[in-house]
Amino acid sequence: MAIDVESMRKAFPFFETAADGSRPPVYLDSAATTQKPAVVLDALNHYYTRANANVHRGVYRLAVEATELYEGARRKVAAFVNAPRAEEIVFTKNATEAVNLLANTLMWGDGRLRVGPGDEIVLTEMEHHSNLIPWRLLAERVGAKVGYLGITDGGRLDLSGLTELITERTKVVAVVHASNILGTVNPIAPIAARAAEVGALLVVDAAQSVPHLGVDVTALGADFVTFSGHKMCGPTGIGVLWGRHELLEALPPFLGGGEMVETVSVDAMHYAAPPLRFEAGTPPVAQAVGLGAACDFLSEIGMDAVAAHDQALIEYALDRLGEVPGIRFIGPADTSDRLPLLSFVVDGLPLQQVRTALDEAGIAVRSGHHCAQLACSRFGIPAAIRASFYLYNAPDEVDLLATALEQARGSRRGGDTPDPVFADTRQVRPYQEILVPGIFRPWAYRLVEELAPAEGARALDIGTGPGTVARVMAAAVGGGGAVVGTDPSAAMLALAREEPPVSGAPIQYVGCGAAPLHVSDEAFDLITMQQVLQFVPDRRAAVAEMRRAARPGARIAIATWLPLSRNPLFRALHDALGTLPDSGLAALFEEPWSLGGDEVAALVAEAGFGEVELHEWTVPVTIPGGPDALCCLFDFSAAGPHIAVHRRALHAAVRANLAHCTDAGGVHAETSASVVTARA
Repeated sequence: MAIDVESMRKAFPFFETAADGSRPPVYLDSAATTQKPAVVLDALNHYYTRANANVHRGVYRLAVEATELYEGARRKVAAFVNAPRAEEIVFTKNATEAVNLLANTLMWGDGRLRVGPGDEIVLTEMEHHSNLIPWRLLAERVGAKVGYLGITDGGRLDLSGLTELITERTKVVAVVHASNILGTVNPIAPIAARAAEVGALLVVDAAQSVPHLGVDVTALGADFVTFSGHKMCGPTGIGVLWGRHELLEALPPFLGGGEMVETVSVDAMHYAAPPLRFEAGTPPVAQAVGLGAACDFLSEIGMDAVAAHDQALIEYALDRLGEVPGIRFIGPADTSDRLPLLSFVVDGLPLQQVRTALDEAGIAVRSGHHCAQLACSRFGIPAAIRASFYLYNAPDEVDLLATALEQARGSRRGGDTPDPVFADTRQVRPYQEILVPGIFRPWAYRLVEELAPAEGARALDIGTGPGTVARVMAAAVGGGGAVVGTDPSAAMLALAREEPPVSGAPIQYVGCGAAPLHVSDEAFDLITMQQVLQFVPDRRAAVAEMRRAARPGARIAIATWLPLSRNPLFRALHDALGTLPDSGLAALFEEPWSLGGDEVAALVAEAGFGEVELHEWTVPVTIPGGPDALCCLFDFSAAGPHIAVHRRALHAAVRANLAHCTDAGGVHAETSASVVTARA
């Protein structure tokens, strides 16, 4: 039976119109987490309000009811994935914990169930970090080796080297059933056959496939399967490890505590049988009950109906979105063995510009590397936009997504693709010709010197102007590094692109917003921001965005001018404005010098950075063109639109104010700024 999306949405409170008339966004991020139907929310509420008691412990009526709800949920999950026994279902807090449980117990197991020095673990380049990092950690801890099945150019798993890669030394093969970034549904049967042939354990990450495909763990051929509740209409905080019962019986416990032992004496312990052996402490009872309700909900719809709906959506989405000029899909271009999700980039459009445009259009999509950095690297991208659909999405939402992308691209459906438009740089060119060499280049060298970038580092420069700091940074990190320069002004970035390449790291110049501040989706070792924070309406959000872009251990530096009283060069211009009849012009000129370093330091600490230090630097500068050249600063200030009739008088006043530090070589003065440094 086909899914009626309009009726389906009525089952989800999320899609209701709010009392104030506001509507939810077009939700295209179900691969991250799905919305929850009312029956799941009702099940959670019923447990907490009518059946709240601990499980497996009390013999009074309420405790018995709670235990029955919990174990009933286990039976529902087992039936949903066709597990032979309910005892094969182990509840965890998510799929990530399920994989970690396995990786750790296989470090402590015996015989076939022990991974030790020289053993091999085979993964794939498609893996989500949750099915990658735990195995890498296991290999590091015991001295095992890790190998990878690759990805074809078409986004499919490359099985050509299966026999050579999975050998008698292989103890574990961990493979994703369906990729969360490529959408590829992998063929498990040949991998299972080869793993069984050499006696290796097969672990399947089914977090993306169970919500869409009606997975049968018996038919899959795996030894262990992991998945999460929140991706299949269930609550967060609940995941599942399915394992063959004889294997679960042979594994040692992962965590110790209550309910995972049968008996304890001063010198002996007898572990409980699975699954309780792996569920130490109070389990996620309410979440399990909610997951059981989600299984009922999906079973009533029918997983065949869900799969058919998904197939129709992905076919339409590939066709319609394929019409967007410059779009490039990351993953299979065909619809066979494919989930209803699409990852893509739009050539010529920075990723953050795309995600900002979609957010402003009321469309919720995911951007980034999606915890699948190996797959991103395979296709030569640092990150991508991902739109993922589910049973409450319809083709008209695909149309809305496509239209928003076309508008961001500057082209309507069926229109010609325009050449990249570079901003008119005439108004800001004096910035490059006068202010950069005279003022900002000395500051760039001072800032980069303070951060002492390592060879090969990745750096982000926010408020790059004509690329001053970015260019100095690129030379410092060398050819093995990379630099992104971003600025709210398209004209400033256009100036930066005009500059010849530096000897060192490549520089990518991309635009960023100011309200809110959006920067690159990559992760960086070094982040600089100069003279931008005072112009950002939400400074707290801007610093939080810097924290998001910083790798662990990354260093940052934020520069803001000290007050005019500490900046005689700029004060000379301010005082010249004060001589004019319109006394309000001087106040308009003050904004760049209005943000205190102590406020910046507090914001940096609040965002979660450590080692926060506040510095006050003074740097000597020279303006070869003299006072008249420096007057270009008026045009970049809020006073600029109001000074046309006063220009001659202003120049005369500035010359008088700077006469004491002007000679044939120009104006010689100093500028002062607060610089906040910190570490992520």
